[in-house]
Formats: sequence, structure tokens, C-alpha cells
Amino acid sequence: MRGKRFFGLALALGLTAQTALAGARATDAQTHADIQDKVHHAKVHQHGQVAVTYANGVATLTGSVDNLGTRLDAERAARKVDGVAQVVNNIKVEADDVSPRQIFEKARKEVVTYYGYGIFDNVQLAVEGEKLVVSGQVTQPFKKSDLGRILARVRGVAALENNLEVLPNSFHDNSLRFSVARAIYGSNALFLYGNRAVPPIHIVVKNGHVTLEGTVGSKLDRSLAEFAARSAGLSFSVANNLYVDRT
Repeated sequence: MRGKRFFGLALALGLTAQTALAGARATDAQTHADIQDKVHHAKVHQHGQVAVTYANGVATLTGSVDNLGTRLDAERAARKVDGVAQVVNNIKVEADDVSPRQIFEKARKEVVTYYGYGIFDNVQLAVEGEKLVVSGQVTQPFKKSDLGRILARVRGVAALENNLEVLPNSFHDNSLRFSVARAIYGSNALFLYGNRAVPPIHIVVKNGHVTLEGTVGSKLDRSLAEFAARSAGLSFSVANNLYVDRT
């Protein structure tokens, strides 16, 4: 009798274990499907091919896409799925048909067409292989974040170094910005620069110090812009980094 009871208990435990294992496999399969769905809805497929595997709470992403932003999108999508404790992102960024020069030109276009980019901001770009380095100054924190996200999506960018400085916000600096802008773009000799879609003279103000960045068409205009900035008053110093571009 005891033997029969033991056999029955062992059989019941075995069935329970099998049921639990089947349930775990079903849960893993559902989680795997959920990850694939999230990645698909993140539109990752528009920029490459990504494969997903899942086991023991770990989602592994492989494949290739053509920009860093999409690679990060896939990882964020996977992290949103219940049951995912860790994401291993092995996605490669590959765009062999894109040159560093093309990356630079596309990134520059993204900057100058960004709605928040104005004459009080100064963004400089450099391409090091597949890495895009962003430096300069912006007047608001959201501009640094926005530009980081935008530039990470430039085709061919595999790494992004966002070194943008967010300028301090003060009443004095804000007043100085507008005073210098009026002095430069209100000048009879320089007003045509202000009529361009993207005014090329940028006015960076930090703690009362003014730096002129950008381009002008002649050495005379460069000198006139500095003179106008100095005549506006209120500044502790004026640095002239304007570049003369005769093209």
C-alpha cells in the first residue's frame, strides 16, 4: 500500500513539474512574441533587420541597422516588455555606402532646420569615422536633448558624443543677447545677414561675456560685427570667432 502511495505521489509531482515547465515555456514564448511586437512597432525594420531571442528574463538583440538612434529604439522597446529583466544589445550599426562627409552634411542640415536652433545657439560638428561629435552651446537643456536624439538618427552614425554646453539662464545674459543682436543685425552694413533663412552670425553669451561664432563674407564684416557687439555695452568682454567664408 505504501508503495502505491509513493508511486502516486511521485507521478503527481512529475506531472506538476511537467505542467510548470510547459507553463514556463508558454510564458517565454509569449514574452518573446511581445518583444518582437514591440520592436516591430518601434519601426526598427525600416532601418535594418533585428532578430530577438529570449530566455530566463534576458532578451538578446542581434542584426544590423543604419543608425544609432534605431539601435537604441530597439533596446528601449525590448525593456518595456513585462518579464524582461535584462537586454543584451548586440545590434551593429552598418551603413557602408555613407561617407564621413555625407554624415557631416546630413547632421548639419538637421541642426540648421531644427526649430529650436537660433542665433543665440552655436552647434559645431565633427565626424570621426562613424562617430559624430557635437560641441558648442545652447540656451536651454531641451535643445541639447533634442539635438542628441535627432543626430543619433543620422544614417551612418554609430556613436554620438554630445558635448553641448547648456548656457546659464540669467536676466543679465538674456538682456545682453538681445542688445548685441539688435546692434549687429540692426546695423546698416550687416542687416542683410539677418534676412537669411539661417542668420550666420551667432551670439553666445555666458556670464556677461560675448562670443561671436559663425561666418561672414569679408574681413570688414567681421570687424563691423565685433564693433557692433562692443558698442551694445553691458558685456564684460567680446571674443570674435567669426570665420570669413568667401565661397
